[in-house]
Amino acid sequence: MYRFTETRVLSSVKMMKTLLFFTICLIKGHMGDDADAVTGISGGSVIINCLYNPETTKERAKSFCKVSGSECTTMTEEKKDLWIPGERFSLTDDTTLRLISVLIRNLTVNDSGTYRCKADSKLIQEEKLEVTEESCCGTSEEQSAYLGGTAVIRCRYPEKYNDHIKQLFKLQNGSLQASFTPRSAINPRFSLNDNKQEQVFTVTIVNVSRHDDGVYFCGAHVTNNPTKIGYSLLSTEINLHVTDFSRIIIIIIIISVCVILLLIAGFTLTVCKRRGDAHSQLPTIPSDGLLYTAVSFQKHEESLSEDTVRFSNSEIYTTVIYHTRLH
Repeated sequence: MYRFTETRVLSSVKMMKTLLFFTICLIKGHMGDDADAVTGISGGSVIINCLYNPETTKERAKSFCKVSGSECTTMTEEKKDLWIPGERFSLTDDTTLRLISVLIRNLTVNDSGTYRCKADSKLIQEEKLEVTEESCCGTSEEQSAYLGGTAVIRCRYPEKYNDHIKQLFKLQNGSLQASFTPRSAINPRFSLNDNKQEQVFTVTIVNVSRHDDGVYFCGAHVTNNPTKIGYSLLSTEINLHVTDFSRIIIIIIIISVCVILLLIAGFTLTVCKRRGDAHSQLPTIPSDGLLYTAVSFQKHEESLSEDTVRFSNSEIYTTVIYHTRLH
């Protein structure tokens, strides 16, 4: 009986050790997930999100730093807007959602490294950023559309993001506003189609308005760990220019009228110049004060000779020339 009990105890201890071993492995696995790299594209941007739960953290000053050895260099602190012209790093704090959002723009390979979201000196979250080169993305493009027409925005992305949720952000009043939720478009004029074979998703905007003019960012929402909110990869910047087509027509009409008026003016000047030249070729009275006149007569065919009759008086000389027409 004793031996049986001892055997059961030893077996239970082994099971507990085994269970503890697997628990440690699972913890390490989650720690590994926490250390998974946030991937960015050179030339693009990335939005890193940090959640904080304790109410005591809510009122503390938030910051974002890069780890270098034993130190962590502050890259940015809490700002009013997520998008600040001229600054690559910016941070906003949504105290209602208890969410810190950090935007890093114009990424370079040198931005790779370990970063921390902090509240005062307290660590909230640590992320490893890895910036890679991608030939498809990391660029800025210009697109145009006509007022009242249809705009089509094409966004390329790396193949490894095929299964991630695609996003389109618009720069609006210092923030990046999402055009789509995970299930539908926020604006019914917007629609998204994802071609995973070609790694291109297109956003179609119908009945384009002046409000649609602006800067957009193509991206994907990436979640490597279901316990974390994930991050947003911004691969391409799109500058959409909305033009009023009726204004273009008016400009074309004005230019056409001006060209026609110039042609008319040129034709008028040419005619006037020719008339002036013809007037300058009319006979003039010689300096001797006498008037010369030439008159031509045609004779009948019986007369084959050309006669010249000249007569004069004291003031007028007249020359008469006869020409014969042969039939």
